[in-house]
Amino acid sequence: MHSRTRLFGRDGDGAQEILELIGVISAGVSFDKWEPLFPFGIRDVSAIVGRSVVLDLADVYNAEEGEQRDLVMSIEGMGEALTYLRQAVALFTWLKIIPTLDAQHDENGRSRRLGENEKGLTALQEWKDEQNILRLAYEAVDALIETMTIHRHQYWLDSPKYSMRKSLLVRNKEEFDEYYNIGSHRLFVTLLPMLREIQQGSVAPIVGTDRMRQLVGGDSLLESILGDTARRALVLLTMEKAIRRLPVEVMPEGIVQVQFSQPVSSRLKADKEARQAVADSLAADGNLALSRLADLVAGLEQKENRSSYVGGPIVHSKGISF
Repeated sequence: MHSRTRLFGRDGDGAQEILELIGVISAGVSFDKWEPLFPFGIRDVSAIVGRSVVLDLADVYNAEEGEQRDLVMSIEGMGEALTYLRQAVALFTWLKIIPTLDAQHDENGRSRRLGENEKGLTALQEWKDEQNILRLAYEAVDALIETMTIHRHQYWLDSPKYSMRKSLLVRNKEEFDEYYNIGSHRLFVTLLPMLREIQQGSVAPIVGTDRMRQLVGGDSLLESILGDTARRALVLLTMEKAIRRLPVEVMPEGIVQVQFSQPVSSRLKADKEARQAVADSLAADGNLALSRLADLVAGLEQKENRSSYVGGPIVHSKGISF
């Protein structure tokens, strides 16, 4: 692992660090098997929060003990953020290791490695286990983003991922939750490109370029007239696009959920149908909000035209009057 991004094994006991962070795995962790794959776990987290955030927190982990490190770690929430980052990286890395841990690889190919009295998991049990590990990895990323946001860590506020929200009508998870409850900081960050796409492609053409700039800038009059409806359309249409585009694995539980006990193939079909139904409903509600927004803009334009009209001179036979 490159020293700049090292997040485990600084003091020579990486296996114990992994065990303490994850907890539910065997105490016989072999750090030699994990270490070469940590860069891939780091890439998974970097894809969500940005590489600059990972590098800055890795610098904290690798800092020498002393006054400077103590000063950085004294920042409120810094220790929590570093822990959540390392948990997320460990869990994403575990997902890359665990499918092959019970397999034996040699020059003759691959074989199943089981003890005399051991029984392997079924395919469904393995799938459920890996889905739970993935859910825990995403929860760790969610907690990382929440901690950095609550404590307003400067390296996060200055990061490219955070800066994406500055030109948007909806700038954080709490505002998004007012119109559609996702309950996830991690999902909100994932949705930022789609929020920008919908705002620029669907909402701004109705509001108008100048009004959109004023609305984003906090114009109180436009906010009172257009703000709520514009945000509702933006959020609902963003979620409609997300449910159609994003893999189901990145969605928190409750966004689209199907409860049943059937084979995996049936579950996949049911998930697809459920996602389609939710997406269609969101599209209908989002387009309804867009129509309402267009009516509000039309009414605003009529009012502006009436208030800004100044009558021309009236010509009479005995002179000019106004």
